[in-house]
Amino acid sequence: MSKAANPGELRTPVYFMRHSRDKDAEGYPVEEDVNVFGAGVPCMCKWVNAHGTEVFQTMQLEIKEPATITARYSPRLLDKRLIVYKGEDQRPYEIISIDDVEERHVWLEIKVQRKSGAR
Repeated sequence: MSKAANPGELRTPVYFMRHSRDKDAEGYPVEEDVNVFGAGVPCMCKWVNAHGTEVFQTMQLEIKEPATITARYSPRLLDKRLIVYKGEDQRPYEIISIDDVEERHVWLEIKVQRKSGAR
């Protein structure tokens, strides 16, 4: 049986942002984070923070504030360079791994950690 989440568990708004570099009308470089689902549109996910022995294992790997996100499959989320924001929290997370559960294109299991200061 594959991993899944009940619809009621998909209650955490998560924003997946792509860092975009472009030029403005005058030709000056502009950098911004663009939501992959559209401006202000969250992806409702199941968010589980690491707990128990997982915390000690991740501390050995120097992973900061690990969590697991379960989301409905979307090809937009298959990019490890995305920046992740949980709800209104302004401190970003970075993606460690993405798993298309059993390669069925139904669920994605995304492991994240708190992002360091530099990009």
